[in-house]
Amino acid sequence: MKKIAIIQICQETNGFNPVLTTRSDFESFGVGLGADVLTKFGNTGEIAGFFEGIKHWPEPAKPIGIVRAMAWPGGKLSVETKAWLIHMLREQLHRNGPYDGILFSLHGALQAEDETDVDGNLLETIRTDLGPAIPVVATVDLHAHITRRMLTNANAIVAYHTSPHLDQRQTGLRAAHVLEKILAGARPEYWHVRLPMISISEVQMTASALLAPVWIKLRALERRRKILSTAVFMTQGWLDMPELGWSVLVTSDADPSLAKIMAEELAQMCWERRNAMRAEFRSAPESVALALTCKGKPVIIADGADATNSGAPGDSTHLLREMIAQRIPGGALTFMVDPEAVNYAKIMGTGGSFCFPVGGKRDHIFSSPVKVTGTVKAIKPIRYILSGHGGDNLPIDMGMGAIVQTKDVMLLLVERPGPGSTPMLYRCAGLEPKDFKIVIVKSPSGFRAEY
Repeated sequence: MKKIAIIQICQETNGFNPVLTTRSDFESFGVGLGADVLTKFGNTGEIAGFFEGIKHWPEPAKPIGIVRAMAWPGGKLSVETKAWLIHMLREQLHRNGPYDGILFSLHGALQAEDETDVDGNLLETIRTDLGPAIPVVATVDLHAHITRRMLTNANAIVAYHTSPHLDQRQTGLRAAHVLEKILAGARPEYWHVRLPMISISEVQMTASALLAPVWIKLRALERRRKILSTAVFMTQGWLDMPELGWSVLVTSDADPSLAKIMAEELAQMCWERRNAMRAEFRSAPESVALALTCKGKPVIIADGADATNSGAPGDSTHLLREMIAQRIPGGALTFMVDPEAVNYAKIMGTGGSFCFPVGGKRDHIFSSPVKVTGTVKAIKPIRYILSGHGGDNLPIDMGMGAIVQTKDVMLLLVERPGPGSTPMLYRCAGLEPKDFKIVIVKSPSGFRAEY
């Protein structure tokens, strides 16, 4: 019976977030070693897809859990955290081998203080330790930045096909199918095309009229007999590194010429759309004023510049300051990552007065704290299961939360970053977004899947 290693080391880095990602950020999301990878996380995201895919292989195979370490998008890994992840990977690989194949869930945009391509480093670590013969199939987000190092050390790379991201499990299934083909004799040959373009996340919806034709074509190509996988990468725009931009990757079975033709066709479709990938942005005062003129509720204001889904700090105060200054009939609902303010609220207690500077502490460059005066309405843990954009049956723990009412604004303070795109964030705190005139989401486009 073939033994297939199952690994997930995953985080999307925002290179402009000054707050480093540390070991505790991974531990708060849950780290699994060995059998725990499948028993604790076997029904989440890509791992669930790996597991399900292997079960349907014609020849029986045994999934072997190695490491599951995931953190919510944030700043670069500290040097110590990167070393910890690599050590954990190497130790568990040697403890549980040998293997016939490896399925590895990455993000594709993981950076550290001292390195821009941690994903490539992790794949290279496997090659260095286990040799070139074992096939490695990696899954990545379609916002990955694909590097030569990644392509050199993975036999195939399989990417999400949806943004908002709703196909993590399906991506794992497709990766397991590709690995099955490789073990049966398929010979992956890829063609990778880079495009000198970066687009804003607000227009990166794969089901939009603008981009849907690209992904319809992509899926059609992937159904061809000689094509193993197809991917268009819109990349993580908040990285500072060489060659950043969109790219296309097509992997064939022993037919590099076909891969080249298909990749260049997809790349041309993307390139032709570059000038249409624009959106109109408004200032905080303009956004709030416009929202108040809209009929019905809730009116969503997307704070894409502080998108925790994209790795931003989550403590920008521009919209909060404006909403406190204005009269908002029907009320406004927003959240802020500020552990100091949560701690102050806990000291004051439910029903107590709140007078404390909020926000602008994790990121000192783009905003400053705003003094919030109000009442502590509740203190409760912010934990829920995310099934939607950014997570498939994914446990979320944002630490303790404090609900503070200040004038017409209901402010949810949390200790740790987490999804800014889902109404579950508010609902787990007992706040229903439908009850408010204005709701702030810290997400450029992913919120469209759930609101």
